[in-house]
Amino acid sequence: MIFVDRSIPRAVAEGLRHYRQDLVYLDDRFPRSTPDRVWLAEAGRQGWMVITRDKKIRTRPAERRALVESGARCFVLTQKRDPTRQEYIALLVRALPAMERVFATTPAPFLYSVDGTGILKRLA
Repeated sequence: MIFVDRSIPRAVAEGLRHYRQDLVYLDDRFPRSTPDRVWLAEAGRQGWMVITRDKKIRTRPAERRALVESGARCFVLTQKRDPTRQEYIALLVRALPAMERVFATTPAPFLYSVDGTGILKRLA
């Protein structure tokens, strides 16, 4: 299951559903007021692949703790500027095979960045 955080526009998640049916958008599973640490911990417990644009997950203590304790497996998009919907989708379609390899072979928890060209780099 791919779990997309609301830091990525819903329209991007909807577009990505044309490529992957096993995709859930954060607001489809959790109330809007749900703290990041709560949904992040649940995503980790469920074994979902998390895709976010929230670069501060690794520096906020509660979120970092939720990531580590739940065994979350996260990918953070790290483009300098806000991509268009089409740029987001193209990036994710290009990077998804590498993300899936890391997801399947790397022990949890982990946090990887995904740059604008689709290159992955381990952050934690």
